[in-house]
Amino acid sequence: MNIQVGFISYGLDRSPGGIGRYMKEMLAILPHKEVEVTTLHAGRTQSHNGTVSLPGAKLLPGLLTIGQIEIGLVVKQQNLDIIHDSTGCIPLMFAGTKRVATIYDVIPYIYPETSSKLDWLIYRFWLPKVVHHIDAVFTISQQSKQDIMKYLKVKPEKIFNMSCAANSTYQPMTRIQINPILRKHGINFPYILYVGSIEARKNLKRLLESFALLLKQLPQAQLVIVGAKKWKFTPIFETVQRLNLESHLHFTGYIPDEDLPAIYNGADVFVFPSLYEGFGLPVLEAMACGTPVITSNISSLPEVAGKAALYVFPKNIQEITDAMYRLLTDSALADDLRTRGLTQAKKFSWEKTAQETIAVYKQICSL
Repeated sequence: MNIQVGFISYGLDRSPGGIGRYMKEMLAILPHKEVEVTTLHAGRTQSHNGTVSLPGAKLLPGLLTIGQIEIGLVVKQQNLDIIHDSTGCIPLMFAGTKRVATIYDVIPYIYPETSSKLDWLIYRFWLPKVVHHIDAVFTISQQSKQDIMKYLKVKPEKIFNMSCAANSTYQPMTRIQINPILRKHGINFPYILYVGSIEARKNLKRLLESFALLLKQLPQAQLVIVGAKKWKFTPIFETVQRLNLESHLHFTGYIPDEDLPAIYNGADVFVFPSLYEGFGLPVLEAMACGTPVITSNISSLPEVAGKAALYVFPKNIQEITDAMYRLLTDSALADDLRTRGLTQAKKFSWEKTAQETIAVYKQICSL
């Protein structure tokens, strides 16, 4: 008999980021295994087959208040064995069944100045009170597991690392395939690429300062920044103006997933000097497309990139500059990283993550 799982999703009616991709991938693969999934949608989407709407939880505070009661009612109505919260907020106090939550990182503890007030309140006051009452915590890297143990005091045997992976659409493409997508978004060859949200934690101010130094050596260089504006982004655009970078930069805004493989493929270098990542999915996506990667030597990023990236200390502007210059001028190094990256990306798969997820579901259901 299949395990009946209620999977809480939030924000899939909007442009998904890293957490949204985790939700989408898990919802795509879990129902094909030994579980039957009912999606508890906390958002603006209407209910349909296999989906139950939580009308009181369209905003995150609602998910943590009236949404708590709604979830408990749905568990009884649907006769669920497990409720799995993939939002990282753990609105499970009245679930009345086995409870699993995915906590992706604990950034508000490590970089509180880069987090919103709501995130700060959730991590400082809410999670410490509720996380010990659930049956299992999923996270996405060993680094995040260590941080959850440290800051939320969760026992290690209760935490399970469920790594992310690049979707199968991320793969090498030809120029003929990618050219129409680049034209669509106004991107011209050659270019350096960053993909991710535009916010303080992503270290974009230092990336821009590094890029300004690079222009002194390679004055024709271009930097394409793909991503939506998130939290505390104003200083990033002030840095662009201060350094007079407008003519060498292209901010595309959010780009849908179906166009991203082409944009990764077209780049000469992918640079991702984030201050902290629970996983850093864009690194794997770039590698899966055969694009050489520069990334940070801290948090989970070395765990994800392995020996397939050029590493920098993200607070050292000159290191970032030197790494970009090396990859743009050393074709042998770039080719080596392309080959290594393709191999590294294949070490991660959503299929494996789904199998490991189901194994934990079975484990806690047997208790």
